[in-house]
Amino acid sequence: MRIVNIAGGLGNQMFQYAFALMLKKHFPEEEVLVDIHHYNSLMFKKFGSVNLHNGYEIDTLFENANLPIASRRQLRQLSRYIPNYVLSRIARKLLPLRPTEFVADYSQNFAYDKRVLREGDTYYEGYWQCADYYKDMKEQLRKVFAPPAPNRYNQEIIQRIEGSDSIGIHVRRGDYKNAPEFNGICTPDYYQKAIQLALSDGQSHVFYVFSNDPEWCKANMPALIGSHDLVIVDQNKGKESCWDMFLMTHCRQLIIANSTFSWWGGFLNGQAKAVYAPEPWVWRDCKIDILPQEWTKVRVGDIHH
Repeated sequence: MRIVNIAGGLGNQMFQYAFALMLKKHFPEEEVLVDIHHYNSLMFKKFGSVNLHNGYEIDTLFENANLPIASRRQLRQLSRYIPNYVLSRIARKLLPLRPTEFVADYSQNFAYDKRVLREGDTYYEGYWQCADYYKDMKEQLRKVFAPPAPNRYNQEIIQRIEGSDSIGIHVRRGDYKNAPEFNGICTPDYYQKAIQLALSDGQSHVFYVFSNDPEWCKANMPALIGSHDLVIVDQNKGKESCWDMFLMTHCRQLIIANSTFSWWGGFLNGQAKAVYAPEPWVWRDCKIDILPQEWTKVRVGDIHH
């Protein structure tokens, strides 16, 4: 039996779920389950959590995602089951690991680690954001993460994106403004460099911008794209915010932020002729293999920030 912990917002959830599917591919005869108990705790239901965002969204968004959910009994077999999210984070730092637990450190979240394929029952906790885990699973993941039917607004945006030489841009601000490891990478300088690369074909394009800070985009993006048409997609909020990711999968070129949300917009896009991504991804001096080899890396800033 193998159990994969799920935590964080939608982008992180999709990485962890994909990791569970990767394990199932390697161990087809074994039971692979997901642990979502943090989202069901009374603390989260009453107060919410910035780390858990809109709650567990995989089962409500993707009808082809059908891995079983681990029960309390199964969790207790392999891990230290503590239903309270805050207390479980404290316990994880203070208590030694059980032999059945595999908890990724920071660098293991971004680089391939063959030890994850070890024999025996295992509980996995981490983010597993290494492209090499999933390079042979693109078509499977596109089927599993196929979006539900769009509402009228998003259907119209899809038609406009597919009917134009579209360049999608994701701008993540909000919570990133207070996250030192992520902030200061996707600056206007990064977007300007990426936009110049996307415009190197000399054609006329329409830019579609997706962001949790549309007002910042309205104030700053026109100067970066020049005379090209600009559409700020600003109607997908709350539970509908996932649609910004799904819309990105229709763009002919895509400029992503250092965000798992737009990473999946690029990975699930089967028609983009180019995906541009920032390097570095985070302000950490460790091996980071989150970007697929075929994507274009846009070097920005100073790694010793």
